[in-house]
Amino acid sequence: MRCPVSKSLIEWSASGCFEQTYDHGRSGNAKPSGEDSPRLIPPETFYFPRLDQFLRMSNRVSALSSILRSPARILGIVLMLVFIAEVGVMLVLPHLMPKFLGETGKAFLDAVLLTLVCAPVLWWVIIGPLRRIAIQEHRRSETIVANASEGIVTFDHAGMILSCNRAMTDLFSAELDDLVGKTAASFLQSLPRSFDSLPASFRLSARRFDGTTFPVEVSVSEYPSESRPLRIAIIRDLTATEQAEAERLTMARETEALRAQQMTTLAQLATGVAHEIRNPLTSIKMLIQVNRGKFADEGFPNDDLELVEQEIRRMERSVNSLLDYARPEQGEHAVFPIQSVIRKTVQLIDGRCQSSGVKLSVDCDDDPITIDGDPSQIQQLLLNLSLNALDAMPSGGNLTIAAKTTAGELELSVSDSGEGIRDDMLAKLFTPFSTSKPTGVGLGLGICRRIAVSHGGTLTGRNRVTGGAEFKLVLPIAGECFPTEKLISNSADRGAFGHTEASCKPY
Repeated sequence: MRCPVSKSLIEWSASGCFEQTYDHGRSGNAKPSGEDSPRLIPPETFYFPRLDQFLRMSNRVSALSSILRSPARILGIVLMLVFIAEVGVMLVLPHLMPKFLGETGKAFLDAVLLTLVCAPVLWWVIIGPLRRIAIQEHRRSETIVANASEGIVTFDHAGMILSCNRAMTDLFSAELDDLVGKTAASFLQSLPRSFDSLPASFRLSARRFDGTTFPVEVSVSEYPSESRPLRIAIIRDLTATEQAEAERLTMARETEALRAQQMTTLAQLATGVAHEIRNPLTSIKMLIQVNRGKFADEGFPNDDLELVEQEIRRMERSVNSLLDYARPEQGEHAVFPIQSVIRKTVQLIDGRCQSSGVKLSVDCDDDPITIDGDPSQIQQLLLNLSLNALDAMPSGGNLTIAAKTTAGELELSVSDSGEGIRDDMLAKLFTPFSTSKPTGVGLGLGICRRIAVSHGGTLTGRNRVTGGAEFKLVLPIAGECFPTEKLISNSADRGAFGHTEASCKPY
């Protein structure tokens, strides 16, 4: 007979199993390892794979609870006990059997003895431990329900409350007798009349016994019973949650009001700056342009004049950016396909992509994606994001413009393979005058975000896991479509896009 020990040959003896471990070579011949002497394996380990655990554990119920979890194990133990009892009865029966009994009497006596032997053994080994396990599980469940922080209540098909926990009584400032026997609709306002069609989770207003009301969330589940299915409901108090949400909304409104006030102040400041700075700058620039020849005759270096003129133009751009941020122009909204904006932007940046060694890729749906907005402002936003991406890759890289639809919204993303956004800049990406460029003003992303918000969308920026940065614009989709036109229809069209890889259609 073989004991269940892997890679071992077993010799059976009357006192148990002896195990001798063998090393198996490549030829398949088994040789004794010589490391250990034969070890005695108790016979009960063979008959009961987990009986050693049962014998070592101080709590027999705990041991049996792990053994009797499987129905197959229970059936195996029952069959084994019946078989052992039957063998014992067959061995003892000839010594107890009167000689005058016939075959019917012998069968009846055999059944009686088998019942008398099996009943207490089955009770001691299976029924008793299972009963204790059930009692323990019931007590554990009662403890969990009683100490739960949320109200738990059971009610029948008519809405009559059958039981509830302590949190339920505390929630409604009532005693247990005040709730049991009452209908759930008596303290849950707007509860549906038909309890057969209750949703799994819903919110409504609850009323305490002192008359005060408070918001709750109710989760209902059904479990079967002998007569009709009963329902158990978990009731959560949403007072603190709604207060926190109200505080968050109030803070958001206050922040928005403060931001609006700041923008009003900034607009007034920008108007003064435009009047006090831009006009003198224009006069200086015109004076230099008119008198360039005179300055050259007097020996003034021409390079210095060009440098002064460049700096004046840079100051004008800064002033114009400040005006655009403070007083954005009101564009004309129309329904248009986003592919047309992508095509125009690609035409504008393709030359710089080639000179910078940047590979430009465009990926968007072939079907038209229409939005309702100002095409010039959306193009300004996309162009600004694309130029920022090119600035982040002075030595070349990959620039990807992608557009897709998700849940009725347009997702337009611009991603690069540059160094990404510094951690200290992530939190203030869209804050005015925050920039990482040595010659930047820090208003470009703020203008882009304002355009996105004015179109009912959002603009976010993040660092990509694979490297570089990604900015994503999300806008609602309009319901109208336009005739299609391929972005790159033939080889002649590629002249407008250079080395661009595109898979979308502009319209």
